Amino acid sequence: MLPTDAQIKRVFDALEKAMGTQAQYSFVSLGGTLTRDDELFKRFIRANSSALNSASINNSAGVTVSFTPRSIPGPQGYDTPHPYYSVFSTNVADQDRPSDSVLADIQLVLAVQLTKEKLLPGHLSGDDESDTASQSALLSAVQRSAADQIARTDELMARLTEQFVERQASLERLYVDKAAHLEQLHIEKNLKLDESREQQENDISQQRDTLNQDRKALDDRSNTHARRAIRGELIMTVQERQRNFAISKDTMALRRPIHLIFLVLLAASFGGTLWSLYVWGTAGNDSWGAVTVTSAIKTAVFSFSFLTTAGLYISWMNRWFDKHAEVQFQTKQFEIDFNRATWAVEAALEWKGLQSEQMPDALLSGITKHLFDARSEEATNYSPLEALATSILGSASNLKLNMGGTQLDLDRKGIAKLKSAE
Repeated sequence: MLPTDAQIKRVFDALEKAMGTQAQYSFVSLGGTLTRDDELFKRFIRANSSALNSASINNSAGVTVSFTPRSIPGPQGYDTPHPYYSVFSTNVADQDRPSDSVLADIQLVLAVQLTKEKLLPGHLSGDDESDTASQSALLSAVQRSAADQIARTDELMARLTEQFVERQASLERLYVDKAAHLEQLHIEKNLKLDESREQQENDISQQRDTLNQDRKALDDRSNTHARRAIRGELIMTVQERQRNFAISKDTMALRRPIHLIFLVLLAASFGGTLWSLYVWGTAGNDSWGAVTVTSAIKTAVFSFSFLTTAGLYISWMNRWFDKHAEVQFQTKQFEIDFNRATWAVEAALEWKGLQSEQMPDALLSGITKHLFDARSEEATNYSPLEALATSILGSASNLKLNMGGTQLDLDRKGIAKLKSAE
């Protein structure tokens, strides 16, 4: 049977690697040649047919290997048809002939591949002795090549086995050394952790003892510390209030309308007084004329209004300043009383700690006497009538009033009695 196209392709694939060039294939009734990369050639290979008409490969050294199906070498180098055999032939150009080593390599590749594909006949026979000798030489070369390949394969396997054993032994030694190193590191780390844990436990125990002692001391003095801290905060608050003692914005806003009313009244009465004096001064020689009398009355009324308003305004402002100063004095007195009270408490607690009994009430009452008492004198009642009378009387020695036909005559003593009776 003819070899399949796939067998021939595998033989020439091996030759392509050895010769460094591509093979050319031709098929019956197809024009031109194909390479193994052509799609049409791949179709023939997939069909597993025996349609190959010829195949050849040649390199730059002038070596040509060709395949002709159903033929054998004929006389004068031409292949002749044969019903059973096919021929692989190798031709070498006379010019630039390659070395025997290169030719031997190509022949060995061809012989080994033919052996793999089982394309050599089971027995060799020929009509002349030259054909038989050449075929015997080819078989001998194939056998030597196979034996050489087997020997080199055995040598490679032995070398690989030796390398594998050495590598395995090296890895085992590395593993043992690494495991021993890691084990030593683990032991050292555990020792350090044990020492650190023991040291931390000792530190924590010492800190716990110190905290217990501090807590006991704080418990013994907790009331004193808390009381002194509160006292300090209150003293700071009182001192801050004294430094920045001022009326609130809301209170100032409530006082503004009163200031405005007094200022308007003062301006109006003062302006009326000036206008009346001006009219009086421009009245001419008519000393007791209507204009003169009217201007005098108006001047008196406006002057009285101005003086009354000014007196009331001054009295109101003076009352406000008195209240302001009184509150400041009370704040300062509160600070003093608070310090006294704190000292009294400290003294009572120390007395109890030293004498194991309460401080006597008489002693405690003596040192706390008049604490936080409102000792400021009661402010006199503010009376607008008094301010009006003061502004009217001024330094006058007596006052005569005609009330419903009854004439009332008041001197300084009578005014004083009237004030006390009120």
